[in-house]
Amino acid sequence: MRDLEPLSVSEPLVEHTQLARDVESAKHYGRAARSPRTRLEYARDWAQFTRYCERVCLVSFPAEPQTVAAYLASLAGKLKATTIQRRAAAIAFQHRQNGLAPPTAHPLVADVLAGITREHGIAPRRKAALTVELLREALAVIDDGTLRGIRNRAILLLGFAAALRRSEIVALNVEDLEFDERGLTLYIRRSKTDQDGQGAGIAIPLAPEACICAVVAVRQWLAHAQIEADLAGPLFRSFALPRGRNAPLVLQARRLPAGDVARIVQKAVVIAGLEGDFAAHSLRAGFITSAAVRGVAEVNIQRVSRHKSTEVLRAYVRHATRFDEAPLTEILQMRKRHH
Repeated sequence: MRDLEPLSVSEPLVEHTQLARDVESAKHYGRAARSPRTRLEYARDWAQFTRYCERVCLVSFPAEPQTVAAYLASLAGKLKATTIQRRAAAIAFQHRQNGLAPPTAHPLVADVLAGITREHGIAPRRKAALTVELLREALAVIDDGTLRGIRNRAILLLGFAAALRRSEIVALNVEDLEFDERGLTLYIRRSKTDQDGQGAGIAIPLAPEACICAVVAVRQWLAHAQIEADLAGPLFRSFALPRGRNAPLVLQARRLPAGDVARIVQKAVVIAGLEGDFAAHSLRAGFITSAAVRGVAEVNIQRVSRHKSTEVLRAYVRHATRFDEAPLTEILQMRKRHH
């Protein structure tokens, strides 16, 4: 008698189950093509568009090119041209995700976007650079006697020393730090210009003065916050609000929100009496500006700033050195020598 074959799932069912898993996997990788921040911004932008359509009694999906053109035109002069371009990208993304041709590809929409860009421009609003001289003044008003002050000092100094974006500052984990006798190597796992996660290591040498040394500040933060250097987890963390009037702040395990970096910078510069439009990006701009005015080679600045485009970096350098060897100065000095 022939042996009975073991019971097995039918081949079509196996194939169907595998296909379902493959489809889910494809969706997962499709979502991973864009950063979580981009997907969040697109979701917010799409919500803005749908609210506009509801308000003017138009259909948001699928959207007609005329609807999109009218919506984008309504934003002109109110939002930056780059923000309007992102709004258009969000509308296109929503349609592509549902297998439809994006209405933004229509010549009408393209012409409206081009007209907005031409009339309003896309030049970024440059934040004031927190140069090393200004950074010293901002650090002088931070209360080193509190745990929050020790954390804020470490954030300012590390953000400056490694030319970090605010998203990079709050994304840092304890395991991204490597100390040795020369200083600190900081490993950036992912950034705005490195969405594929190739990573980068930034060398932060010990500074001659402890008061301006990022390495010392980070070590002090780890020690006072009782964060073990060999453990994992967020480097910079939030504090819980005190329950009572005299109750101390409680350090939490959760990561510091990116928006708090800007508030830390702005509070310090206000107390220090510094004038200018400062934000979290002022730390990164301050490093590049300070390096440029001291004649540091572009290639060495780029090793820290990690700019993909040399032209973007040179825009910072040109701004920082715009008074150096100015033709008018040469002209006036020449006139003075002749007299």
